[in-house]
Amino acid sequence: MQPTRLYLVRHGQTDWNLAGRLQGQTDIPLNDTGRSQAEEARQRLSGVQFDAVYSSPLSRAVETAVLVSGWPADKVRTDERIKEIAFGDWEGKAPRTLGDDFAPFFADPAHFVPAPGGESLPALMARVSDFVAYVKQTHRGQTVLAVSHGAALHALLTAELGLAMKDYWSVGLGNCAAAELELEGERFVLKSTSGPTSANYLEKYLK
Repeated sequence: MQPTRLYLVRHGQTDWNLAGRLQGQTDIPLNDTGRSQAEEARQRLSGVQFDAVYSSPLSRAVETAVLVSGWPADKVRTDERIKEIAFGDWEGKAPRTLGDDFAPFFADPAHFVPAPGGESLPALMARVSDFVAYVKQTHRGQTVLAVSHGAALHALLTAELGLAMKDYWSVGLGNCAAAELELEGERFVLKSTSGPTSANYLEKYLK
């Protein structure tokens, strides 16, 4: 049997990414730079044949999935479990304006407390882990693409790779970066990353 591989790709840039605003589950579309980033990711992954393509239902992820995979939109399966974290009352705001309330999100994830209407990191990790379990069960011996978001993908990696919460952001996926995972036994292991790494989150968002 062929190995089971899962490629994780973060969506391309949006205007809110550029402005440093928290998007969460607000449906902000790609900008032209984001579309170019997705085309570049398609070139980097051009040798990979996908058996299934999944996306967060948010349009920035769906469009990225279409551009990266070359699949038509109606063949891309959207899955709520890989939607971005809900920031609740903080959506649309710049983290630096939220002060100490938001700071642990990047600086000390283990002690992050969400805003009203927001989602905790453990809850996010649970739902993305449920998606990973589904992939393992449904796509044995296949190669799967999943296009999602910064916090959601880092939650997936933290949970599946068994990282400490202090290392939540350690892989560093920039817009349209890709991480290749391969199933070894019952867990995925990280084989490689490609594309832009994220800027230091503390520098970008909190200072």
